[in-house]
Amino acid sequence: MKLILLFISLFLFGCNNDNNIQILTTPDDLTTTIQYKQINGIDSNLLSLDIYYNSDINIPKPVIIYVHGGGWSIGDKSSQIENKINLFRSLNYILISINYRLSPYPIDISNPNRIKYPDHNVDIADALFWINNNIEQYGGNKNKMVLLGHSAGAHLVALTGTNENFLQSKGLSFSNIKGVAVIDTEGFDINEQIENGSNQNIYINAFGTDSAQNVKASPIYNIINTISYPKFFIAKRGNSQRIGYANDFINVLETNGVSVSQVDGSIYDHSGINNAIGAPNETLITNELKNFLLECFE
Repeated sequence: MKLILLFISLFLFGCNNDNNIQILTTPDDLTTTIQYKQINGIDSNLLSLDIYYNSDINIPKPVIIYVHGGGWSIGDKSSQIENKINLFRSLNYILISINYRLSPYPIDISNPNRIKYPDHNVDIADALFWINNNIEQYGGNKNKMVLLGHSAGAHLVALTGTNENFLQSKGLSFSNIKGVAVIDTEGFDINEQIENGSNQNIYINAFGTDSAQNVKASPIYNIINTISYPKFFIAKRGNSQRIGYANDFINVLETNGVSVSQVDGSIYDHSGINNAIGAPNETLITNELKNFLLECFE
């Protein structure tokens, strides 16, 4: 159990912030926190989002919506965010970082009432509903929104971009999302991770053991060639098995006509590939992501 908890803390979340990183601001840069919904007994912070925007709201700006990782059980919207704030402000984009309800930490797979799938994705959909209805007052263009997620958050945005049910439950659709950027996750096939992965209890904690339900929770099984999906960006890294999971997902996307941009970030560890986004003088991940966003917003 100690090894599992250590794995979540160090690898899935990668929450250690570099205290030397500074957020570059001007007098026009603003930040606000919004609670996008309320649930009795749930900490309001878990149902909130941070908006990094500019006082010039006359010209609508593209919106990047970031979902943090942490094994679906730890993490916060403020973690590893500094480089992203600097990058997206420099591009004149609005950045929104989302929190969501978390599965138990320490892991408690014996609790049938724990937060687990589909709770996390329901929260993401509710946040997107709020953003779609309100972002214009912060200078955002609701017709130019891209999802960005790391680790567990990468699974959540990948599923949001492949299983339209979550969006449709809020009156939204894939047409509301121009792109999905997936940063280093192995959570494309949940049953595979529960049956053969090295971190089964992390997945059981977040998804349970219902195989049929976990197919619905797996982005790779939600792609149908008759549906038009957002563009995808996949940043992959790690050993051959981990990269293989990403390649399998990319192959299914491309086979079904989905536009995919990809980059191998194996020069980084799990935390490093996330913090690389927007880091000074970083080109491997940052430039490819910038190019992807330009394609989404053209």
